[in-house]
This record gives sequence, C-alpha cells and structure tokens, in this order.
Amino acid sequence: MNWTIESFKTDTYEISPTDTQHEYTVYVKNEFGKNVDGATAYGIEDRTKVTNLMIARYGQYITKIEHHRGK
Repeated sequence: MNWTIESFKTDTYEISPTDTQHEYTVYVKNEFGKNVDGATAYGIEDRTKVTNLMIARYGQYITKIEHHRGK
C-alpha cells in the first residue's frame, strides 16, 4: 500500500496584535488519492501530534508524509 499523510494550512487566527495561530487539516490518503481519515490541528505542535496519531493508526500503509505550505 502506498498511502500518504498530507497536511495543508487552512486558516490563520489572530490571537493577539502580535501573535497568530495557524489551523491545519491533516489527511490520510490511500493509493487512489481518496481520503481515509482526517483531522484538524491548531499550530505546528498539534499538527505533529495529529500526524503521529495517524502514523500509529495507519503506519503499515504510509509511505510518504507531505506538509504543504499554505497561503
């Protein structure tokens, strides 16, 4: 199986006048490009936790991880 974990920056929130938080959507896609699972993450640390959770669930199928840059 050649599944992929992909993440995309989907939004940015202004927490304070000098601080922002990014929202990410993390997908697990099968070899046909269909979404098998997905989750929302808030910030890089949370995106890492969500990615690790997806690896724990589907690690035997995952062959690639891609973190796409947003806008």
